[in-house]
This record gives sequence, structure tokens and C-alpha cells, in this order.
Amino acid sequence: MSTHFSFEQLVSLLGRSENDPLVRNFFGHEISNIHRDEYYGSLEFKPEGVDVVFKEAPWVVPSEKITDPKILCVAAFHLHREGHEGFSGYSGQLPDGVALGDSETELLRKMGEPIRKGGGGTSSVLKRSIPRWFWFPVSEAILHVQLDSTGRIDMATLQTPGIKLG
Repeated sequence: MSTHFSFEQLVSLLGRSENDPLVRNFFGHEISNIHRDEYYGSLEFKPEGVDVVFKEAPWVVPSEKITDPKILCVAAFHLHREGHEGFSGYSGQLPDGVALGDSETELLRKMGEPIRKGGGGTSSVLKRSIPRWFWFPVSEAILHVQLDSTGRIDMATLQTPGIKLG
């Protein structure tokens, strides 16, 4: 599939139902390949460096807008650096000239102060390091930027505000 995953187009799809004509047109026949697991679903586009997270409507849209609580809505797009989790690198443009592979210093110089930050250290439960991350507002969405162990961006997640991806 050679869908053009432009950042602006991805922003416009966030929060929309899997049945929305814009979503159906964007994903084409791939929309029928959503891998559903309980209240969420996913699509992978490894050659494009993108995977898509869908969640049931109550996780993504305000309750007054829900017509079917079981319908899946576009919740997030993970944009991967080359080789991250077996993906090719996302080739689209990120906001403010940010590039996958940028250092933390470069990221903060380009994007400014994040609205949230976290990670770092080691999880006693998972017995592994927790990646450092930053949240930046982008339009009506959040750009969640994750750093690898060397302090370089390995994944950027464009997500709807207020959702939990865990």
C-alpha cells in the first residue's frame, strides 16, 4: 500500500470512526485488515514506518458524540525511525523541523518546552529501562516523542488528547 502518510493528513484523521468516509478512503481496502483485540485495534505499515492505533469510541471521543460505543476510532499514529521495532523509517515531515534521530537537545530547541515529560530509569515490574518521553501540543492533538537509550528520537506518536495507549 502506498498511502501518503503526510503529518497534516494524519492529524485530520485523529478521532474519526473507522466508518468515516475520510478514514475509509485514506486506508482503502486495508481498513478491513484491522487487527482487533478487546477494545482496541491496529494496522501496521512497516514499509512506511507507521502503525495505527484504533480504540473504541469511549476512549477517543466525548461521550455526547458516541453513537456506538463498540465502533473503533483512530486514536494514534506511531511514526518509527528506521529499524525501530522492525519498521522502515517514516519519511513524512514532523512539526518544526523535528526529525526522527534528533537528539533531546535538538528536539527541545525546535519544539520548545513540552507540556509533559517522563520516563527514564528502570521499571521494577518490567525489569527494563523506561524510555524518556515528551509531549508537545500540535493542533488539536499531542505529539508524544520517545527517545532511545542514547537520547535520540526513535518514535513519535501523534495521538488524540486525553487517551491512554497502554
